[in-house]
Amino acid sequence: MARPFPPVWFIEFSPASSHGLSVLAKAWVCLALVLVAGFLPSRAQAHWLTRLAREAGEAGGGAARHAGHGLDNLGGISRYLKSLPHDAKSIALGAHATPEGHWKFTNREGEVFTAANADEMARVVKTLAPDHAGAGKLKLYLSEDTVFARSEMIKDLPADAELHLLAQERSYRLSRAPAQGSRSAFLAEVKPGLLLRLSDRNLFDEALWHLQRPLSRSSIRVVSLEPGGAQTLSAAPRFDAQGTGQGRAALIDRIDPWKLPAALSSIRGQTLVVTGRVEGEFLHFRPASGSEMSLLIDDLKRAAKNGDVNLVVLEAADPLQPGGRNWFWQKVEVKGLGEALKRADFADFLDALGPRQQTMVVEARRSVDGRIGFNVSPTGAEAGALTDSLTNTMSSWTEGFFSQAVGNILTSGIKADLVDEERQRELDMRIVPGVPSLIQYLYLAGLVIGLAGLGYARRWWGWLWPAERRSEYQGTAGYRAARAIRLVLFSLVFLPLVGIPAGLWAMTMGFLEQVWFVVGLPFRFAKWLWRRIAPAKGA
Repeated sequence: MARPFPPVWFIEFSPASSHGLSVLAKAWVCLALVLVAGFLPSRAQAHWLTRLAREAGEAGGGAARHAGHGLDNLGGISRYLKSLPHDAKSIALGAHATPEGHWKFTNREGEVFTAANADEMARVVKTLAPDHAGAGKLKLYLSEDTVFARSEMIKDLPADAELHLLAQERSYRLSRAPAQGSRSAFLAEVKPGLLLRLSDRNLFDEALWHLQRPLSRSSIRVVSLEPGGAQTLSAAPRFDAQGTGQGRAALIDRIDPWKLPAALSSIRGQTLVVTGRVEGEFLHFRPASGSEMSLLIDDLKRAAKNGDVNLVVLEAADPLQPGGRNWFWQKVEVKGLGEALKRADFADFLDALGPRQQTMVVEARRSVDGRIGFNVSPTGAEAGALTDSLTNTMSSWTEGFFSQAVGNILTSGIKADLVDEERQRELDMRIVPGVPSLIQYLYLAGLVIGLAGLGYARRWWGWLWPAERRSEYQGTAGYRAARAIRLVLFSLVFLPLVGIPAGLWAMTMGFLEQVWFVVGLPFRFAKWLWRRIAPAKGA
């Protein structure tokens, strides 16, 4: 008797049997295969796709990563203007500087006006916003090409116009600052009170990604450098037992400063916060008792890189360590740290730690080891530079005495050495810390896809490790233990390794059988019809 052919959705789970799973189970397997096939390329390979895009962008002047600028970008600006709420007191227009030296403006309706000289520039508002001509504040939303590639042309815009940078479907208000050396004179407002100095486009994008990254309170470790403290750090932070839920505060980890670099390997992927005074290559700190001591910052940075740790240094004129007691028996705390730990993202975290709630400027830089660094200082202040020796000395003495009296450490600036975006994305994708995400997702894919080729995998496994025989064991317990070990090794080790080829082979064979069934259907129908007609002719 001919073997009945399975229906269209059939997947053969055993090479020797046409019996598979139930219809519902097979449907779930097919759905899981589709999900894994769509999920794996988009997530597990995201880190190397990002790297390729970044390298292509840097090689081509950013063209590969930021395609679609120029005239096409005006369409994007127009759509963004249309999404803004109507404001009768202002005039919102998009602006793009062309390589030819002209300006192109657009309104929310998508109309475009080109200005090549001062007379045409004066007619922009009258042409694109005739109902508001001569009234209302002018807001200009600039393209990325304008700000990063042709910033020298911005001086041609009306001096009283409010400028915004449109990037990544968001706008950032621009302000000017005195240009210092080769640094840009434009600052983008990321948060109220937090400005980002514009640099090259790729570094700006990565800095924005870090600043907008959600803050995980459980991954921030605040340490106090105390000689004779703990020799290592626990993998997870300790929380105050008096609090409840999200309101619990993470306890400060007291650690021996000379053991800190080696201890960073135990907090891989987390953020370390230390307090001190940075002078050149040294980080000065003052423990609860005794005089000031120092650590080499390069040693901390090197250990942070090897451990994939984000290093944040809170600079203070008085490098007293948090968690101890001052002269007045007040508990020493970093001012604003408790509030900063409750913030939603890294930008809010830095903003809350700013000195006396001043407006802070973030300057991003690329480290020689590929990581990204932040220098955060008050507006107009040079990071680590003394503009007036006497004034700074008196200010440091006053702040030190004040912090001793109230038990607060007043930060004067922040230095951060962070994992680069590509590496951080890969770390965030990991389910099990310490194991590369690609390996983890291939393992899961092998388990899921292996269900489709379970029959083939079991046959291969039987050749590699033959099934146990009851006669080979004296007792039932030993026999069952051996079978259990064999099953565990097959399910958790062998099946993930051979699951993908076994599953693909099973699906390929099933597809070929389906094709053969469709191709042979007319012949089987003709054969069946002939058998019905032949007896009638013989009669």
